Amino acid sequence: MTLRLISFIFIFSVLMPSSLKDEYIIQFIEARYAGDDSTVYSMISDDFRYFHTPYVGLGIKTRYQDGSLLVTEIVNDSLQTKLDVGDQIQEINGKVVSENLPMITGKVGDEIRLIVTKIGDFNFREIVVPLFLVQLSQNDSTFLNDIIQYSNAWNDYQIEILDIILEKDKAAISYHWEGSKVEKGPVFHFYAMEIIYLNRKTDYIYRIDGLWSEKQFRDQFR
Repeated sequence: MTLRLISFIFIFSVLMPSSLKDEYIIQFIEARYAGDDSTVYSMISDDFRYFHTPYVGLGIKTRYQDGSLLVTEIVNDSLQTKLDVGDQIQEINGKVVSENLPMITGKVGDEIRLIVTKIGDFNFREIVVPLFLVQLSQNDSTFLNDIIQYSNAWNDYQIEILDIILEKDKAAISYHWEGSKVEKGPVFHFYAMEIIYLNRKTDYIYRIDGLWSEKQFRDQFR
């Protein structure tokens, strides 16, 4: 995999010299997207947590299978109590499930009507499920596993660091990622904003918070 890290960085910090800290943060981002789990592991603490960007949704993970959405994971079973792993969603708000069905959007509390079949039961059931705020989190082992899998999925990519702001024990970073899965294939891209927290005594990264990008915010209302 090829990495071309383009850094157009405007650094603002009034509390500490930025030269070492911004290089450290860039090294972490570079290693993370390169799938260099050894380097990333050496930079994070044992109690590391990665908090994904929160989103409004049903709190489930699914995959399209045989004309329906198969529920593969319940993100938070204290919030999502009406669906179970193995359920198959046949319709969403009166629309038959297809591979091209648009993502579910709305605000917290909006009710979504689902037609579902349960494991071992071929009867169709209507279930009304509210949307709620969901935030995934990962520990060090699941985070390291994910960066390896993500890196293996891409043939080539590029990162542009847009901005880094350093203050005390944290860094706010904004960057643009784009890549293709095959040589000369379609290019995919996203913008990300994150806050990276460092232990001031050890310099280990102990937490990352994903933040809303403008696109993610606007997509909720489509």
